[in-house]
Amino acid sequence: AEEAALCVARSLEGQEAAQRAAAAPPLTSEEARQQAQAEKLTLRVAENKTGYFGVHLAKPGQPKPYQAKVRRGGKVVRLGTFATAEEAALCVARSPEGRAAAQKAAAATRPLTS
Repeated sequence: AEEAALCVARSLEGQEAAQRAAAAPPLTSEEARQQAQAEKLTLRVAENKTGYFGVHLAKPGQPKPYQAKVRRGGKVVRLGTFATAEEAALCVARSPEGRAAAQKAAAATRPLTS
């Protein structure tokens, strides 16, 4: 998987995507919520200081203090740092792990039918 990721990163498409991502301005909390709704994603809430699953306040007082993390293959993977907790939660929601967690949570809240 690492070799494939390196191949993509070295490709013209990968370099262009990295440039777009680096140039993209941070989303406001409201913009992140609207984007999640547009993509039909769930920003999962959690009982932590940020209020969102997979998001923690890593660097208070910095321009991008919120960090998004997921567990992948038993290891913690940092997805990036963000200006708002909602933007970090959107990143988590877009990840395969975030999508799986949202589906599992939705299935757990569905009523059982007989």
